[in-house]
Amino acid sequence: MKNEIKQDYRAAVEMMQSLQHMSDATSMSHFDDSIEQCKRWQRRLEMATQRNWPTAARDASDRLHGALDILRMRATHSIDNLKRQSRSHIEPTATLIFQEIQALRGEFDAVTIERSIQRLTVTTSSIVLDGVLLGSFEIRLNWKYIKESSPFDVIALEPNEPASGEGVTHPHVQSDSLCEGEGSDAIRRALDEGRLYDFFCIVDQILRTYNSGSAYVQLDDWNGVNCRSCGDTVDSDQALACSNCETELCMECSTCCDSCCERYCEECASSCESCGDDACKMCLKSCDDCGESFCPSCLYEGTCDDCLNNENAENAKDEPEQPCPAVQPVCVGKASVPA
Repeated sequence: MKNEIKQDYRAAVEMMQSLQHMSDATSMSHFDDSIEQCKRWQRRLEMATQRNWPTAARDASDRLHGALDILRMRATHSIDNLKRQSRSHIEPTATLIFQEIQALRGEFDAVTIERSIQRLTVTTSSIVLDGVLLGSFEIRLNWKYIKESSPFDVIALEPNEPASGEGVTHPHVQSDSLCEGEGSDAIRRALDEGRLYDFFCIVDQILRTYNSGSAYVQLDDWNGVNCRSCGDTVDSDQALACSNCETELCMECSTCCDSCCERYCEECASSCESCGDDACKMCLKSCDDCGESFCPSCLYEGTCDDCLNNENAENAKDEPEQPCPAVQPVCVGKASVPA
């Protein structure tokens, strides 16, 4: 207990120094990673579009959207930082910050200080929103960057990611970054003034609040699946998987093969050249003569009906004409007399 108190106070001194000694100038370094991510996914999107890879293009588009959203959020924080420089605020002291840490230990079940990496972490209790279990989260404050934009991460300890949103662990958390929404100003003020208890409680409250207007993924779609063809979200128990490539589809975008009765995506399905029935590319076979693709019903020993008809017609032309048998006249009223 005594060692814990010493550690808390030393951490408080370091946090105070970070708040007082860091330049108030708005840092632009945190934009570099976001801009590089945006460029990366933009290149992926252009390549997938040029090569006509619809699934890869949709995936790159979704990732680009997420990267741009993070960039937008960081730009908003930088604007807020410029505004707050002219505001008057409480100058934090080591004693104040120490008391804030002690208050955190009474509020949260787990509070961890890692002075070697200058991180203060609290663990939330399990979070459930509209019946969706999201589990517990770690809120990690990196006090070395306490005066920069978003100096904290939100890490899901038991991630329950939606099937349609990679990197989303909460409706308002993507890639471990919290969309602070209307709580942004309150969070920034609490950090500037060393009010750590208020900061962590505000973030915890945001995690327990759902705003459908700013959600990365709607809770109604959390357990759903995105159709890779049309992009619509369907319940996971109503989604279908292509029997060949396992791409997830809605019923309307899947095709049933009339031969094997399995369902396929548009890239793994085709149609018979003869009867026009839907068929998967595994059931379609090439005619030995013309090379076109046909369903099993339209092939006879590897040959399609048209080629068989053409072959029969050619064989008929090649057969010589047979002479008609001679017809003996019949004499009426006469009978043959034996010799």
